[in-house]
Amino acid sequence: MACDDELLITYGLGYAFEKNKLLIISEIEEKTILKQEINIIEEINIINKFKEKLYNKCNFKFPNDYIINIEEALEEKLAKTIPIITSIKAKNKNMEKQVDLMEEYAKKDLSQVRLKKEGYIQKDSNLVKEYLDNCAEALELDIKDKEQKVLKYNKIILKVILTTSFGNEFSHFLSKHGQVSIISTNDKLIEEQLEYEINNNFLIKKKYSELDFLNLLLFLEEWQKKYFAWDEKYTSLMFSIDKNGEKYKGQKSELKDFVISFIKEKKYLYFPFGKYDEDNIFITLNDEMYQNNMKNKESNLKSDNKQSKVILGKKDNNLYEIMSINYKGIDLEYNKEIGYLLSYNNDNVYISLVTYDLKNQEVSYVNKFDFFKTKMIEAIEKHFII
Repeated sequence: MACDDELLITYGLGYAFEKNKLLIISEIEEKTILKQEINIIEEINIINKFKEKLYNKCNFKFPNDYIINIEEALEEKLAKTIPIITSIKAKNKNMEKQVDLMEEYAKKDLSQVRLKKEGYIQKDSNLVKEYLDNCAEALELDIKDKEQKVLKYNKIILKVILTTSFGNEFSHFLSKHGQVSIISTNDKLIEEQLEYEINNNFLIKKKYSELDFLNLLLFLEEWQKKYFAWDEKYTSLMFSIDKNGEKYKGQKSELKDFVISFIKEKKYLYFPFGKYDEDNIFITLNDEMYQNNMKNKESNLKSDNKQSKVILGKKDNNLYEIMSINYKGIDLEYNKEIGYLLSYNNDNVYISLVTYDLKNQEVSYVNKFDFFKTKMIEAIEKHFII
């Protein structure tokens, strides 16, 4: 009977990575309290008051070595560490009561409200710990000349676990089948990751006959000339992506060759939806403009805040006027684009949202840009879909 009146509260820490909008949760300790005595505001005060104690305990369960590995995989430093309540459970398994209390907590803890508004995704630290522990065991089995290659693959796979929608399932798969066999077939693994996202998280699916590639290329040419420098090559507007996500660098580099490989289901096609101009303004196919938000984090700039810029706009008859343009913010590095990845399968074309890394010349999936999906569909419906 006593269990009916008792709640189990779990405290933990959240490791926040701003660029990837990722919060890694590590549970630390539990306590029991009578449900008639619980006060959410008091619990929030408790975790903030004793956060140093939580940090010390967490160092034993989730040492700093794991954080360093995460930073290397994500290519960014840990931004901050936040004490949080990870769960409130009724001992009699009354889940409805738990949901109500956690919703109340999420609304009253200002740090949680802010993270939710900024679009953070939560991941369990146990996924990271389990994977990295398995990696350490696998390295002991490997020969020295393969060690650097293995470490590189480890970082790639850890990033997949942390940033993709299927990361949790993928981590469980690795635990079951082992890391060594996965590394030996890494290219095949990346192919399967891309194929999974294309088949399950595509923007839109159309028949090949419903797409007008000529009209799209003419529009891309017009857009490119309007905002960016252009080398007069259509292969810079649309190009092949190998099945492992990397830009095709083979001998055949004509657009017709790219399309043939695409139709034969050997490669993907990529073209941009938005990218930065020489003034570091992010411009989309819809002529919308965004300013990089990442450098303004210190001023606590939110992604929906607008920033203005004064420019000299040209009118008719060589006349000019001073114009003020408002920009929304975007959390995307300057060396990256947001674009479309096209996959062909049995006369169907799957069109997906991806980011393209200009430096490494590879595509990846990032969930935090889902708010662009509607605008991306609007653009291709106007210029690509018949």
